[in-house]
Amino acid sequence: MASQGSHLKDIQSKDTDDKSLNNYKKKLLGDVGTPFPDDPRKVIVKEFYIEFDDGKKIVLDPTDEKKLKDPVEMKENAKYRFGVGFYIQHDICHGLKMSVKVAKGLFSRTEEFTLGSYGPKKEIQTWFQRTYETAPSGMMYRGKYKGVGTFFDLDKKEHLKWNFKMDILK
Repeated sequence: MASQGSHLKDIQSKDTDDKSLNNYKKKLLGDVGTPFPDDPRKVIVKEFYIEFDDGKKIVLDPTDEKKLKDPVEMKENAKYRFGVGFYIQHDICHGLKMSVKVAKGLFSRTEEFTLGSYGPKKEIQTWFQRTYETAPSGMMYRGKYKGVGTFFDLDKKEHLKWNFKMDILK
């Protein structure tokens, strides 16, 4: 079995005389680093964001189960988008995806977002939805929702799954 990161080293050492390919590799990989060398995980999710069109941003730690028990409050018809902050280390992660399911009683909505492929970097990498969603409105849609976020890759390897709560308010 190849050592962890050997795939990355192979990529970096191949075709070093091809200027265009070297520029592409530099753009993809950037300043390669391992922020948590003793942690064997390739993907470490640190932050889950709910950003509103007025600039307000709620930052949740998806690994802090105590804080995730408190619901995020959102007004009906609010414009929002999801985002995530994560680290990639040891090797490239191909086809990173995030799924977010929000449910209340019989109402349920699941969205899957393709974030892309990322190389390892020492700094946190962030991703946000390109467009804003509109929170549901009306008496039937107000109330308490349960959410589940899942972070996985092209190989269907699950990197993190977390639960959160939302309250849609008038």
